[in-house]
Amino acid sequence: MMSAPMRLRTLASLLSLTLLGLLTLTPGAGAETGAHTVAVGRVTLASTGGRATLLIPVRYGIQFAGRVVKTDVTLSAPGKGEIAGLLLHDRLSSGRRQAPERRRGFTFVHRLDLGPAYASQLVEGLTVRVRSPNRLDVDGDGTVDIGGVSNWKGRLRAAPATTCSSTPRLRLRPGRRVSVPLPVCGEDRGWVLAAQPEHGRAHIHHGRLVYVAPRRFRGSDQIQLAGKPRRRHGAAASAAPVLSDVQVVVGSAAGVVVRALGDSVTAGFGYYSNGTPMTIGRLLGCRPPASEYDDACSSNSLNTSNKQKGPNYAPDYGLANNVSWAAQWANEHGITNYENVAVSGSEPGDWAPEGAFYETTKRIESEDPDYILMTVGANPLLSNMLFGVDNMGCAIYSEIVGGYSECIERAFGEVHLRERLAKLYADLVQRTDATIYLMQYHLSIPSTALAYSAVQIAEMGQLLNREIAAVAAEVNPQRLQVVAPPHFNVGIDITPVYPDGYSCSRFGYQVDGPSVQSTPAQDELEVLHPLSFCDGPADGGPPWVISGDTGIHPSATGYAQMASQVPAPVAP
Repeated sequence: MMSAPMRLRTLASLLSLTLLGLLTLTPGAGAETGAHTVAVGRVTLASTGGRATLLIPVRYGIQFAGRVVKTDVTLSAPGKGEIAGLLLHDRLSSGRRQAPERRRGFTFVHRLDLGPAYASQLVEGLTVRVRSPNRLDVDGDGTVDIGGVSNWKGRLRAAPATTCSSTPRLRLRPGRRVSVPLPVCGEDRGWVLAAQPEHGRAHIHHGRLVYVAPRRFRGSDQIQLAGKPRRRHGAAASAAPVLSDVQVVVGSAAGVVVRALGDSVTAGFGYYSNGTPMTIGRLLGCRPPASEYDDACSSNSLNTSNKQKGPNYAPDYGLANNVSWAAQWANEHGITNYENVAVSGSEPGDWAPEGAFYETTKRIESEDPDYILMTVGANPLLSNMLFGVDNMGCAIYSEIVGGYSECIERAFGEVHLRERLAKLYADLVQRTDATIYLMQYHLSIPSTALAYSAVQIAEMGQLLNREIAAVAAEVNPQRLQVVAPPHFNVGIDITPVYPDGYSCSRFGYQVDGPSVQSTPAQDELEVLHPLSFCDGPADGGPPWVISGDTGIHPSATGYAQMASQVPAPVAP
């Protein structure tokens, strides 16, 4: 049994889980700064292998990744005026995707291959004018949310040796094949595969990259190319190879409309909209006001302090920062018609008819989404259990005489969990044709949870998840599809809630697996269970739970694990 001092530290952590989405930063710490610009750079000429190609670099805000853009190119010759006007369409590739994505922008080098007629005029002083009119109205309200118009005009100069065209993001159906030209650079280069894709097969054939998609795979794949300078006049070129990442999306979800709502686990609490993680020193400034939720310190929000009023969503609703499980699922499948309107701290009743956010629910329903993603139900249940004297006393007493599950069931009834979930689910089912994915809650053991043992916390989460599944089954099991996150290993024995079967102990103690809990939680668990605790994660990567909220919400790595459990979308 846990000692009184340890119980005191433990409740402090559950205190955060109870709020499931409360934290934030000081004003400005996570704000967007010039992230949505579009800027055309100097256009240069690559003339290699008998080809003449314009290389047109454009700097885009990271929110443009995966979106189709257009680029107007006009060619003018001395004494002849305008000789050609061309319009390029490319689906932008931003290079290797990260989670969280903290880059604010990326450069995509568009290519324009010129025919012999135009190539012969280059030496005569061809002038190029480029216009990039790329503005996005993400939510269709008539207001430009991201981007702008940028122009460039000038005479051509030779491209630097290491300047190469970018390969647009490729999209194809499972089992299909696609072939695209290899990049063109300022210096003639021979391209090879630096790394094979994880899922499909790739090879180079007659100056083209060929990719074959697996038949049973839907999602993102990546190919890395290496371009080594060719020998010239019998001498080896001195420049190092250039690496080029090619992004591939396998599936047919280009036109899919996705909307997400719910609490902090949907909102991606603990990260700002620019991908920066919250630190524990910012915790108090992130607490939602009692009378009005502000969604501060969440990946889909621009609010970085609880002094800011009401939800203030990021222009792309947190898609580009690739933090929340909803955003990571959408990015994995190349979905750009996406909104995440979840609000940290919100309750099921807030989204149901007559709730504080029901107008937002109705707007989402009116947008005819193909998929609705959400995690909701933990609030205010956990807050009441952790801070209500009667419920906390019940939990402590039940550790001695039993009846803990009855205590939790009583708490469910007090907050009308089942009725409010059913009301929300029924409204979404009746007013949309969407497939609705209900992500259940992950297991996290806060480093300061006071009155509860790890087993009790695990049991509490298990019972909550069962309640979500039971209500979904009653309302509409076909449309309401429950998704269980993978088990977040604690690193100790938490039977009977979850089976043991793993050991890293010289004494043979069995645990649930290498811990993926937050760093402070693992430190505390090791002190409490010195002979049996197994630290982790097993792959040596970061913990699946953040530390900034004392170990409550998933990290971007943890959200990735959750997103991986959601089935691939199907084209509408």
